Amino acid sequence: MKFSLSAALLLVVAPTAFGLQSNYLTQLNGGMMASTSSSSGSFFPAPTETMTNTASPVSNGSFNAPMASSSTPSQELLNLWSAQVSVELSASQLYLSASIWFRNRGYPGMAAWMLEESDEERGHGFAILEFAMKKGFPVVLEALDAPRNDWTAPIEVWESIMDAEQTNTQNLMRLAHAANGCGDYAAMAFLDPFHAEQLEAEDKVSGILNKVRYATPELMAQLDYDLGEEEEEH
Repeated sequence: MKFSLSAALLLVVAPTAFGLQSNYLTQLNGGMMASTSSSSGSFFPAPTETMTNTASPVSNGSFNAPMASSSTPSQELLNLWSAQVSVELSASQLYLSASIWFRNRGYPGMAAWMLEESDEERGHGFAILEFAMKKGFPVVLEALDAPRNDWTAPIEVWESIMDAEQTNTQNLMRLAHAANGCGDYAAMAFLDPFHAEQLEAEDKVSGILNKVRYATPELMAQLDYDLGEEEEEH
């Protein structure tokens, strides 16, 4: 009788593999029998000290819920968050006042641009308020001061807008710092787009301000037209 090499190997390996499998099944059955003989009646191993902060099995076979990873907001964060709602609404009022000023003085493009920004700032305020409601942050709306409207030249209007944007950037940075201080990662993630948008806003207003500062009447008319076209594209 002739045996192939593969057949010979099978005769050698199979008993060993079968023995290992049998040994494993014997140990497994023995472990299961030991578990069923305990008072809990569960196949799960008893909880160990290394299973804290995770879903750990208990004696009746059910699992404990994982430990919550929520953070407790600091009083500073709560105060700043509530105040930021009013900050955004105040910025909206300032842009609206600027829009009225430009429209009354024959700058329809700048008026439209300011009106769009007013809507955007109001939207920011509502978004921050909505996040606070979801997080359970208390919000107390503050009385808004009347926005400035006594400008005497376009350059003064744009300087006021630039100051407002820079102030808002600082407010948002303090808000992010407070959120980071108490480990509120949801708040930090929520604020990220605001920081990116503030960077763009300051850059945009700074560019317009520089043009207005050195513009002749003809260039002012062209700038007003360009800003109006920009809003129509939106």
